[in-house]
Amino acid sequence: MSVDLDKILDLIGQDYINRSVLSQHDLARESFNSPQMIVEEHDKFKYIVTAYVKHHMVSTGEGEPSDSAAFGTAKGILDRAYEQDRYQEGYPRAQQMAHDGTDGGMRGILNEIADGLKRRALGNHLDDVFHEHIDVLSKEHSKELSRAFYNRFGSILTRADHEFDEDTFAWNTRAALDYYRALVEQVVGIHKKM
Repeated sequence: MSVDLDKILDLIGQDYINRSVLSQHDLARESFNSPQMIVEEHDKFKYIVTAYVKHHMVSTGEGEPSDSAAFGTAKGILDRAYEQDRYQEGYPRAQQMAHDGTDGGMRGILNEIADGLKRRALGNHLDDVFHEHIDVLSKEHSKELSRAFYNRFGSILTRADHEFDEDTFAWNTRAALDYYRALVEQVVGIHKKM
């Protein structure tokens, strides 16, 4: 397996990800109209978040989950998004927001679920790229990728005084590529503000 650094960088680049991975999630969110901003009964709240996850997954081509799987996905996202400490689930907090309309009510909750599904899709895409284009069991392949990466970006990373060197990259390829992606996003964000 030979390293194609350009292909890997294209597949994890912001333009490709926005166009091929994330835009469909934005369209799914936009096409779902929440019936109301405030939902007082738990059964109605549960129904709406379940219906939203099912709608979102069908709209993005991920298939239609069962009601229990869709609710489990929604609950998991809300638990992580709204937990106030590690001993307290965030789902009751989200339900309270729907009950009294704070922080955007149901609109804010559905946006949080959509963002969680987008993060999951992005993680899955990066995993797919990583495992399709990088032989994680081959030390030689990792070193070849690391050399190609450092031939292209080494001087920038060295000047920026980052702790990744060629050997560190070779042993932590996924973390290094994630770091690279975050760095590119930061640079693009700064560029847009100028």
